[in-house]
Amino acid sequence: MEKQASRKEKFSVFGSRTAGRPMRCVSGDRGARYGVSKAAFMETVQQSNEACQRGDFQAAVHLYTNALQADPQNCILYSNRSAARLKLGQHQAALDDAAKACELNPKWPKVSVPHLLQLGTH
Repeated sequence: MEKQASRKEKFSVFGSRTAGRPMRCVSGDRGARYGVSKAAFMETVQQSNEACQRGDFQAAVHLYTNALQADPQNCILYSNRSAARLKLGQHQAALDDAAKACELNPKWPKVSVPHLLQLGTH
């Protein structure tokens, strides 16, 4: 029986709502093309999400960057790295990542034009 996510996790930017479900923005098995197994890729993504949940945003940015090397077309990773960079006060880098996520998938709900505008005001 799968553990039910807590209310905090369900509504957190870095929550585990997608745990156990395929990511919609993942570009297939791109990781294999870059010498990374799917299991190693998923482990890196899990570690990056856990780093965010414990507030270690510097580690999260590093881990999301590693995961993006394996799957550079993954809008979720750009969106999550954007949020981690925002927490670190790296506003321009956060805006750049949010714009990339939006470019890759304009309908991705966590990155919208108003969100980009809000980032641009910092």
